Amino acid sequence: MKEKFLARTTVYDTDFLQVHEDAVQLPSGRSSTRVVVDHIGAAAVIPVTQSGDVVLVRQYRYALGDYTYEIPAGKKDAKEEETLLTAKRELLEETGYTSDAFEFLTCIHTAIGFSNEAVDLYYAKDAMFVQAPTAHEEDEYVEVHCIPFNEAMQWAKSGKISDAKTIIALFLIEKHLK
Repeated sequence: MKEKFLARTTVYDTDFLQVHEDAVQLPSGRSSTRVVVDHIGAAAVIPVTQSGDVVLVRQYRYALGDYTYEIPAGKKDAKEEETLLTAKRELLEETGYTSDAFEFLTCIHTAIGFSNEAVDLYYAKDAMFVQAPTAHEEDEYVEVHCIPFNEAMQWAKSGKISDAKTIIALFLIEKHLK
């Protein structure tokens, strides 16, 4: 049974996410509160070069207090932006790579307990380096790493890669590369 929405208080509001506190009525009739992060949406792309290397970015993630290895990703610039455009832009800006062959893999929801964030995952086949990365955010420091696909899979299995979107994308394209 569904919970019934009663009222909403916006706690935090930015250009790409809002945090709401919703009052709801439970199926039992009791009242409760739900915190919801309303997200604009995002795209991520797993680029694989013709030689079979996966292009990853390494960056510091403040919330984790650590560096992570991830596939290039970013939020949409506007709610109506097509996620394929987001994926292509983020790939070029973060890594300097592009591809002539993008394939939609799936849409994932990253934190369904409290957020509606949806990330569309893409596969960029035969990714090629075309220019130096161009447009990192002012507070973003990204290193580009190209590693063999099998090594990336080992990193995912060992925990060296812990980012969910990256692990999911690796496992989704595994069949393409075997």
